[in-house]
Amino acid sequence: MENSNKIVAPHLNAEVYRTDTTGNEAPSYLDYIKLHPDGSVLVGCSELTGRYWVGGAAIFKNIAEAKDISPTSMRSIQLDSGTADGCFIGKSSKVLICEDSGAIGIWSINEDDSWKHWKEEMTVSEHDNGVMAVDCLEPEKQYVTAGADGHIKVWDLTDMICIRNYSLAHCAVVSGVSVRPDSTTCFASGSLDMYITLWDDNIDKPVLDLVKNDCGIRCLQWIDENQLVYGDEAGVLRVMDVRYPEKVATLCEFPASVHKVAVHPEHGRIAVCCDNKIVSVCDKVADNNTKVLYHDRHLHSNYVRGVAWDNSESNALHSSAWDGLIRTHNVS
Repeated sequence: MENSNKIVAPHLNAEVYRTDTTGNEAPSYLDYIKLHPDGSVLVGCSELTGRYWVGGAAIFKNIAEAKDISPTSMRSIQLDSGTADGCFIGKSSKVLICEDSGAIGIWSINEDDSWKHWKEEMTVSEHDNGVMAVDCLEPEKQYVTAGADGHIKVWDLTDMICIRNYSLAHCAVVSGVSVRPDSTTCFASGSLDMYITLWDDNIDKPVLDLVKNDCGIRCLQWIDENQLVYGDEAGVLRVMDVRYPEKVATLCEFPASVHKVAVHPEHGRIAVCCDNKIVSVCDKVADNNTKVLYHDRHLHSNYVRGVAWDNSESNALHSSAWDGLIRTHNVS
């Protein structure tokens, strides 16, 4: 067969696609929602469609402003990767953002800046995979992060350095971390390796493996200084007392994996979102029994990823989802 010396021009559509740099206007898949005591709202998103898998976050003055968000207008903070968690640092003008690239960054805004632009103060990348969760040990000073690399790190945000590295704290993705109430050193972590572990920042080894579950742990949060609620991949919501770790009670069972829980700081109601579009609220009663106070499957059209209780209205629960919307639930 003769070799063809004919030069064929590349396909025009392919060439346009190769050189195109404008295809990043993708819908914002909202991953979490956090509320500041002054009413400000932090919403993080990942844009998992199109040519560029990036992410971002937006900060709003109040929940009413946040609910007016357009699914394609999440642009206060632009990131080069998705974000699974974040939090306010002291004032509502400074936030800590966790990224899927393994980085954590501090962003702030100068109220005197007429442009109101958020600027990145510092960033550091020490996790070898995505940063899945963050919680506060000491406000404005020390925070703890959990990574998909199995590591847990304690950070001094004053100098943005890791002051305690629990290398391979778990042998799988660390999906959640929660600081014990009224403590600046003690926290619990949950992992897809099926373990919940208790840690103390003063000790370089785990204090105690609290639970070995029958499937991976997806989320956890303290109800009070002794009780811990957690959800797993099987869709089971459980509660335990760390003083008696062998006694674990099942609160509720859901049709999909439990993704996130939010405990109301006053009346202890537990808001739950799973790998579906349903938002539920459980009320823990005596003897570890529970009753479902609220159940909604209509306000969102895609997976609900974040839930947060309102600071002023005790019966108001806010949720964010992959449909790009923020909704408010009246839990009477």
